[in-house]
Amino acid sequence: FSDMIHFALEGNQEEAKKLHYQLLNLMNVNFVESNPIPVKTALSMMGFIEESLRLPLTFIEDKNRVLVEKVLRELKLIKNK
Repeated sequence: FSDMIHFALEGNQEEAKKLHYQLLNLMNVNFVESNPIPVKTALSMMGFIEESLRLPLTFIEDKNRVLVEKVLRELKLIKNK
C-alpha cells in the first residue's frame, strides 16, 4: 500500500493503478465479515498473530476462511499446500 501511495503522489499513476488492482481482491475479502475478523484471520494465516478473539468477535465462517486463504495464496502471502 505504501508503494501504491508513493507512486500516486509522485504522479506515476500507471504503477499506482497496477498495485491497486493487484491488491483489490485482498481489500474486498477484508470485508466479507465484520472488521477486524477477516484481517485477524489473514494475519494468523500469515503467521503474524495467533487466531484468538475476544467477544463480541467470533471466528470467521468456514466459507469466508476459504476466500481469505485463496486471496492470500494468489498474492503469495502464504505458501501453497
